[in-house]
Amino acid sequence: MQIRSTLELFDVEKYARKIAPERAESILLSVESGLQLLQAYRLALASGSTESLQLEPVAVGAVLHDVAHQLDPYAKQYSTNLQIDVRGRLKPVLAHRPSLVAAIQVLSASLIRAQNAESQQKSYTILLAAHKNGESGIAAGVFSDVAGLSDKTLRSARALVGKARQPLPNLPSGAASGVLIADMLCAAMWAPLRASAHRGMNGLSTSVPSSKQLNFV
Repeated sequence: MQIRSTLELFDVEKYARKIAPERAESILLSVESGLQLLQAYRLALASGSTESLQLEPVAVGAVLHDVAHQLDPYAKQYSTNLQIDVRGRLKPVLAHRPSLVAAIQVLSASLIRAQNAESQQKSYTILLAAHKNGESGIAAGVFSDVAGLSDKTLRSARALVGKARQPLPNLPSGAASGVLIADMLCAAMWAPLRASAHRGMNGLSTSVPSSKQLNFV
């Protein structure tokens, strides 16, 4: 719908000539984000259980940096600054790297859109963060100023998956889909998303156990 509404502006010839290059770049970023969402959904459908995933030692900090680099052009389109906060020296975690990358990517893109739609500001901030979670685990998640994200909301949303209702009414439909797909990917690895906070910002995170294997990558 976002791409369609942008293309409709091109029907006005004078308007199209003036802003066509800028709008074309915006459309391309939206297309890439949509394709990443579809690819993440395909990955979620394929990863039915932990046993079906090839778990390996993964550096969470590297994943957060990779996602932030990939999403930076998309974030700038929404006047959003991506920040990374990795607390302490974190051991590698045991995870399915493609699933973890896809989960953080679609969750970040969803909160970028949701935050922009929720309030009109000159600039926004999205925080990709990781920290120790107990003695043998690490919590990784995405945080913003989006309101209405809670464990109760997530439980209700999971119950509405596949039904003709908006599972997360506080979020735009595309953003809600991204949150639920990220939740499916995280649940297939170890633990579904849960509401949490980091540096005064609210968000969603998952817990991943530390790997007992050495990470040579």
